Amino acid sequence: MEGDPFDLVAHGNVEFSQEFFRVLTLAETGGVVASPLCCLISLAMICTGAKGKSKDKVAEELRLPRDFKLALKGLRKMIKLLEKAKKMKLLVANRIYIKDDELKSIAFTDPSTAVNINKWVSNRTSKKIQNLVDSNSFNDSTHMFLVNAIHFKGVWLKPFKMENTHILPFFTDETNSIQVPFMHQKERFLYKKIEELDAHMLILSYKGLKVSMAILLPNTTEGLKEMMKKLASVNLRPILLSGNITAVEVFLPKFEIETTLDIINVVSRMGLGQIFSENVDLTGISSAEGLKVSKFVQKVRVEVSEDDIEGDATHSADFLDSEKADSDPVFKCDHPFFFFLVFKFNHIVIGGQVTNLPK
Repeated sequence: MEGDPFDLVAHGNVEFSQEFFRVLTLAETGGVVASPLCCLISLAMICTGAKGKSKDKVAEELRLPRDFKLALKGLRKMIKLLEKAKKMKLLVANRIYIKDDELKSIAFTDPSTAVNINKWVSNRTSKKIQNLVDSNSFNDSTHMFLVNAIHFKGVWLKPFKMENTHILPFFTDETNSIQVPFMHQKERFLYKKIEELDAHMLILSYKGLKVSMAILLPNTTEGLKEMMKKLASVNLRPILLSGNITAVEVFLPKFEIETTLDIINVVSRMGLGQIFSENVDLTGISSAEGLKVSKFVQKVRVEVSEDDIEGDATHSADFLDSEKADSDPVFKCDHPFFFFLVFKFNHIVIGGQVTNLPK
């Protein structure tokens, strides 16, 4: 297979992410945030230890290239991306724990195991992710435990001024609303109407590493569920790469969202449960008998505010001086919406749906 491994893996990442979020949001009606990219990396690490036909089958299910050498090159580039992104507060902790492994022995029934895992995750995420697991997370049958923890907080390329933040209603449905702080600015952004999703999209860029937030806003107050059902059936990559740079008046609520997920449950509902079965030969990872993934926990936290990372100076952009033209779109996130954090519009790093906000 020819081509840049980064691009080849990117294509699979977007496809995997679309189906991941379609399945996730069918079950999760409230706010939820996750990183399909970190999920994919952990599962690909498992795939490197799979042998025989298991290896090809798992690679196909994860939308990875059949040429595994290319896949690994692409995944290494993704890992380097995540490491570099720490400068803008993208903090990632990925680890695989194996029972009684000769390289890193761990006793899952020992109460100190949960304490040690939580301590490691906390240190890796600058104490932003706490209490990922507890002693009830493990039992005698736990053989392999996968951990993802991700925290993100960025600095807008075109920041919102704090003085333009006001309390406005956020409609949780057609009849109920809550009063929350809304950031507000008018600037030139990438904007696009997406008819096949009955939605429109706005892309807000962050400083550093070409990371952006792509927001999908349904055209109707209660349109999020139907939009997410359609998500896997559209080709998202060209949508992210298209659109017009235009003056847009933006109203975006400040929010913090954090979710802990059972990834095995989500991936199994995608039809990929065989990855976690005893039929997959994982002796390339460890010689431990009966090795399989027993549990896979992911915790993700995203913070969205006017612009600043703690300690950074604020450089706010002024509003466009011209008066609003009748043709200028208004992008007002005053009802449930979905967002992606994307890198170069090719990799979906994190995604989440916002359905309710604290008052």
